[in-house]
Amino acid sequence: MHRWVRPDDKQRVFLNLTYSYLIQACVIIIVEMEFSITSRETIKPSLPTSRECKTLKLCLFDVFQLNTYFPLILFYCKTNLQGFSDVSTQLKRSLSEALTIFYPLGGRRCDHFSIDCNDEGAIYMEASVNTNMEVFLTPPKLELLNKLLPCEPNKCHPHQEVLPQLLVQVNLFQCGGIAIGLCNLHILLDAYSCSAFLKTWFAICKGSKEEISWPDFFSASSSFPPRNTIGVRAGMLNLNKHLNIEENCTTRRFLFDCKAINELKSMSTSDETKPTRYQVVSSFICKHMIVAIKEKSCDKTRPMVALHVVDMRKRMGEPFSKGAIGNLLWPALILFEDVNKNTDVTNLVKILKEGLGKLTKDLFLKLQNDPNFLWSDECAELMLESIAANNPISLVFTSWANMGFNEVDFGSGKPLWLAQRGGTKETIPNTVVLMETREGIEAWITMAEKHITLLEDDVDFLRFALLNPSISF
Repeated sequence: MHRWVRPDDKQRVFLNLTYSYLIQACVIIIVEMEFSITSRETIKPSLPTSRECKTLKLCLFDVFQLNTYFPLILFYCKTNLQGFSDVSTQLKRSLSEALTIFYPLGGRRCDHFSIDCNDEGAIYMEASVNTNMEVFLTPPKLELLNKLLPCEPNKCHPHQEVLPQLLVQVNLFQCGGIAIGLCNLHILLDAYSCSAFLKTWFAICKGSKEEISWPDFFSASSSFPPRNTIGVRAGMLNLNKHLNIEENCTTRRFLFDCKAINELKSMSTSDETKPTRYQVVSSFICKHMIVAIKEKSCDKTRPMVALHVVDMRKRMGEPFSKGAIGNLLWPALILFEDVNKNTDVTNLVKILKEGLGKLTKDLFLKLQNDPNFLWSDECAELMLESIAANNPISLVFTSWANMGFNEVDFGSGKPLWLAQRGGTKETIPNTVVLMETREGIEAWITMAEKHITLLEDDVDFLRFALLNPSISF
């Protein structure tokens, strides 16, 4: 059994700086890996959706979302079940039952404000991988991760394009290990909603129906109905502008282990500021991303804004904290000025805490009850309207911590590892997804290649962040 051993600072920097050479050494292995789609079918709900549930109204925040899929890949060691055919049968049967409970996932968007719950079903694929999972994950072959997904992740589709709500690809490795790749349409699902669906699907699969996470499809749309957003004080979000926001980007994975996180917290803690793990890690990453972007930027005067995606459920309380499905998300926009390599992370943490502190239950109740809030000066200030004309550069942070992804078990135990996406492709730049692991926090950072290369060579960054270490079995 492999054990994770944290390297000291000198070893950490050495490991990170030699990572590119290890990639080159693995090229032959990667070329030999083959991914073969063995089946593709549509899984429909086990029971037809009732007439009164045939149309699902989207909420205000669903309407704001891009028409794109966000990915998730769950890796499981060799299953305890008798064979893959048994696993396949159980996964498909239980998926059909889960789609009866999460019936909008079997439907299709019928207009800008609603989903036709017509039971068209979810796309289900199976694939074989001609290598062992341990080889694939030592270290993880990030440039091949997308082959484990059923479609291209994070591609922005036109809003009028009608797409399946859910696609699944179950990948079988030679050793018997399984990787389940999901592409979730962001029009209805956020990370919390995806987790609730997975818990339900897998609870049914292993026969533990008492663990089903029963969804609430109505609280979000009834409390935050969609509105005509023309003229809202959207500031730098540009909600009604059809801009080409995609660039050729590369995704990298960095691990902040528990010791590194504790060191960052110790460095960032003062009598006034007692930060969370998320706040110190995201602030540290933010500083070094800004430094990398500015170094290769022709216009160093452009404002830098960190957009932190905040889940409204915990701040709002019930009924939203009890299974409400939808994109109950609101952005905290944080302006960072004069950030350079000598900037104290403590200052960034303090600014972030102040920005997040503005997103209170009272604010969301105002958004819920005041139909004019989106046109108000208060909203304009939150959306940094005053700097929108200066073409700010945005860095988007989201956390998948405490969502329960690392606990979901379809009958073969908890997942060994969770992954996002990899490789180089056209997508939205400067995004960070933070995910909990047994060792600490993983940061999946997507940037333009010229910027991510600088981050990979940043010795101060690599003192705390380990670049794509192998997965412990």
